[in-house]
Amino acid sequence: MARPSFSVGSLPGRLIKAAMVAVVLPAAVGLLRSLLEQVDSATLSGATFREWIVWGFLTYVGVHVLLWRPAGLFRASRRLLSSIAVGLFGGQVASVEDGGKGGGKPAKGKGEEAAAQGSTLVAFSPYVVPVSTVLICLAGWLLSRWLDRAMLDGPLAFLIGLSMAFHWLMTADELQQQRKRWHVETYLLALSLVFVLTVLIAAACLPLAVPGVSFIRTLSDGLTYTQAMYGAAFQRLFL
Repeated sequence: MARPSFSVGSLPGRLIKAAMVAVVLPAAVGLLRSLLEQVDSATLSGATFREWIVWGFLTYVGVHVLLWRPAGLFRASRRLLSSIAVGLFGGQVASVEDGGKGGGKPAKGKGEEAAAQGSTLVAFSPYVVPVSTVLICLAGWLLSRWLDRAMLDGPLAFLIGLSMAFHWLMTADELQQQRKRWHVETYLLALSLVFVLTVLIAAACLPLAVPGVSFIRTLSDGLTYTQAMYGAAFQRLFL
C-alpha cells in the first residue's frame, strides 16, 4: 500500500488537520479526567467504581497484548452498527478498510469506492459508539431493579472498564491498518475524534449503571479543565 505523497497543494489541509488535533487533544484529556472524577465514588462492594473500572481496563489490555485479540467480535459489532447507521443516515456501508481485506469481499470498483468514501458518517459511526459499553450499562440498569447493588456494582464497573479498553484498542488496531495511506495528522485526528466521541457516549450511558454520575456535570467539568489547558498552553507560547 503506497504512502501518501507530499504536495504543496495539500499543505493547507494538513496544517488545518494538525491544528484540529491540537484543539481536540486537550478536550479529550479534560473529558476523561472529568469522567474519572465522576466515577471516583465508593461502591457497596468496597472499592470505588473508578478502581473497578481501571482493573477491568488493565485486565483487557493484558489479554489483548499477551493472549488474544477478539477481532471477529469487534467486526461483528461494527457491521451491526454500520447497518444501523445506513438506516439512520442513508448511503451504503462504507469502511476505512480496503475492500479486499477482512471478510473476503471483492475489491471495490472506482465508482463503488467513491460512493463509500462519500459516506464518511456511515463509515466512522461504528468506531465512535462503544456498543459493548452501552449494552453493559443498559444491562446494569435493568439488573439493579432485581439484584442487590453490593453484589452488582463491582462486577458491573469491571465490565465497563474491560469493554472500553476492548473498544479503544480494537479501534486503534483497525485504524492502524490505514496508517500507511494516511498522513500522520489525519491518523491522529481520527484517533482523537474517536476518543472524544466514545468518552461522550460513555458519559451519557454511565448514569444508568453508576449512581451519582451526571452527564451534565461531566461536560461542565470537562470544559473547565479543557479551558485551563488551553490557557496554560497560550501562556507558555505567547506570554
